[in-house]
Amino acid sequence: MSQLRSRGRPPVHLIQESGPTLMEEYAGSERDERDFYRGVKLHDHREDRSPSAGGGRGCPNRDILKVGVSLLTSAIFFPFLVWGGFVFLPFDAPLLDGAPLRMLYALRCSVFAATPVVLGWLAVGVSRLRFGVVGPLLDDAADVSDVGVHRNYTRESVSLFLMYFLQLVVMAIYVSQEQLKLVPLLTMVFALGRLVYWLAAALGSSVRAFGMGLSLLPSVVMMMANFVFIFTAESAADIWSSPGHADATAPVGRQRFWG
Repeated sequence: MSQLRSRGRPPVHLIQESGPTLMEEYAGSERDERDFYRGVKLHDHREDRSPSAGGGRGCPNRDILKVGVSLLTSAIFFPFLVWGGFVFLPFDAPLLDGAPLRMLYALRCSVFAATPVVLGWLAVGVSRLRFGVVGPLLDDAADVSDVGVHRNYTRESVSLFLMYFLQLVVMAIYVSQEQLKLVPLLTMVFALGRLVYWLAAALGSSVRAFGMGLSLLPSVVMMMANFVFIFTAESAADIWSSPGHADATAPVGRQRFWG
């Protein structure tokens, strides 16, 4: 009977096999929870963006409406900002009597437009050091939300700056001497738009569309103006030999608001 009972007992090694498995699962869940509280996302938030998977964060139509209102607001504010700066800011463009000098002037003004891009690169470096993401720029850096925000902002800023700089240089060749004041004014609007977009994106606000509008509208307006200038220009030789404008003289002194 004792032999039969010993034969009917379950093997000891089968009972001991489940021990390490449970411990491994517990250790893995504890490690995942520790990584979650450390700020590392355990899944890509871009995998599922359907309305049913929104996690109750609000109606997507409402977010689209906020973005549309912000874009419309930027389109309304943009002409007033340019007009107000052109009329009230107390400075004039220097006398430039050739296309190379005008291109150099546009290059000088573009330094200020590149300032938000440089600040974005610095923010990416500081955030990577802060969260310990010091490896190559792979997908692991995008898992940290703060690093991802600054990286996306820097990438978009570089693309927008290249498009803006190209349109600015072409426009500076064709405009009149008095209209050269638009070059630094549009640069200010572009830099302001990028900074507003950066701040709103870091806070997760839909107001970032307002900054995107202020960043994109100068390039769009200059591109439309450049098409008109290119197709209505008399000859390219006149542009490079002289500004091609009869009013290439110093602007008439305007009375400033301080007297």
